[in-house]
Amino acid sequence: MEEISILIIEDDEKLVQELEGILKNLGYKVWVANNPQEGLNLLKATTFACILTELRMPYMNGVELTRQVMRISPSTNVIVITPYNFISSAVEAMEEGAYGYITKPFNVSEIRVILERAVERHFLISKEREEGYYMRLSIVDPLTGIYNRRCLIIQMKNKVNTLKRQRYQKFSLLMIDIDDFKKYNDTKGHLEGDKLLKEMAKLFQDSAREKDTVFRYGGEEFVIFLEDTDKKGASIVAERIRSLINLYTPTTISIGVSTFPDDGDTEEELISKADKALYEAKRGGKNKVCLA
Repeated sequence: MEEISILIIEDDEKLVQELEGILKNLGYKVWVANNPQEGLNLLKATTFACILTELRMPYMNGVELTRQVMRISPSTNVIVITPYNFISSAVEAMEEGAYGYITKPFNVSEIRVILERAVERHFLISKEREEGYYMRLSIVDPLTGIYNRRCLIIQMKNKVNTLKRQRYQKFSLLMIDIDDFKKYNDTKGHLEGDKLLKEMAKLFQDSAREKDTVFRYGGEEFVIFLEDTDKKGASIVAERIRSLINLYTPTTISIGVSTFPDDGDTEEELISKADKALYEAKRGGKNKVCLA
């Protein structure tokens, strides 16, 4: 079974000893910090399911501590310690994200129940964040940090399925290839080649409109998905991007353009048409925009 760590932030030695004994008997690994800053430093280096702390601490109260914990580790649950007749004072900390409270004098059953629920919440949030992390890895290109080909296909499938019922709406694809990239790689080296790819990705993102999405399709090929854009509008965007690349990089690009539904009503057709238009741009001397 995975060891579960609980952090106590408290400067009252007698209270710490009592609470530490209870938590250890419940099977938890217990850490102790004498002040909030020491506790936050520990949190940056260690994963805690829960933090137990009093509302009134020197230099930082429980409300501010809760805010800091939420920024550092959203899956860590803050549980405030409060005298029974001051329960209302725990409300502000809970409004800032504290999970709950335990009362003094301590009730072992109360502590056991709230910790079991808080620990369960910690693992649920951790699992969701981990799944989100791996999902992001599956759709983001590790070199450039932009979305990858898999993500493009998913987005296009969703868009095509939606717009098949609304034929008056259009979108366009720009299939982009860096001209003579192999020669650049062979001459400058692969590190410089990677640097150019990252620079290109950033330029495409900076020059695209806010509603558009940039993808690395593979190798030196990129795709820009243009929302609500017909062929004429896509041609204007493509020419602007081509000119910017000429201005700010040591190379040129060729671009093929396809539009839904003019050039097809499936993602395969649209990619194929854009790719063929790109081939025409290459065959026509490069540094060109060609329309499907």
